[in-house]
Amino acid sequence: MSLGIYGGTFSPVHFGHVAAARAFYEQMKLDRLLIIPAFVPPHKQVAGDVPFEDRFNMCRISFDGVGEVSDIEARRGGKSYTYETLLMLEEAGQSDIYLLCGTDMLLSFDKWYRFEEIFGMATLALALRRDVSPSELCEIDEKIAYFENKYGARIKKLDISPVDISSTEVREMIARGEDVSSLIPAAEYEYIRQKGLYVNG
Repeated sequence: MSLGIYGGTFSPVHFGHVAAARAFYEQMKLDRLLIIPAFVPPHKQVAGDVPFEDRFNMCRISFDGVGEVSDIEARRGGKSYTYETLLMLEEAGQSDIYLLCGTDMLLSFDKWYRFEEIFGMATLALALRRDVSPSELCEIDEKIAYFENKYGARIKKLDISPVDISSTEVREMIARGEDVSSLIPAAEYEYIRQKGLYVNG
């Protein structure tokens, strides 16, 4: 049974995230898709100082009908290293694993914790960032070839129409009191308003 992993801070979830999840599920022909909000992201802080519980709830709201939202990294505690998450899934008997990976993630992947072992545990599915230039695309292709040749990585590109939006932009708009109803799911927007998230920038 094939399993897709889509991790991130998701602060907040926007339509680009949802579109990427759908494309990931369909193009990799996954049997299951796990959405995993990071408990403590090892590479960056959670923007807006939003607690895990709220980010988890926003994922459950926004990815409803798209994938299963998992609190596996919160239950483990500590920094949310992808290697440790994949190890837990393998120990539970999961094998055919796919990991959704963005442009910036791919280019810095060799700085990840135990990245060589991650290459042996999962196939990377690459969703290109919206503003990739021809020179960056060349850099990406070179990086893919390097990872494949040196580490035996399995990397597949997804065909996704770029969505011109980022979580940073959504947070900034909310802080300015602007309407973001066209950028995030309606039920999530209502949750954000009820909880008063991101209003202080």
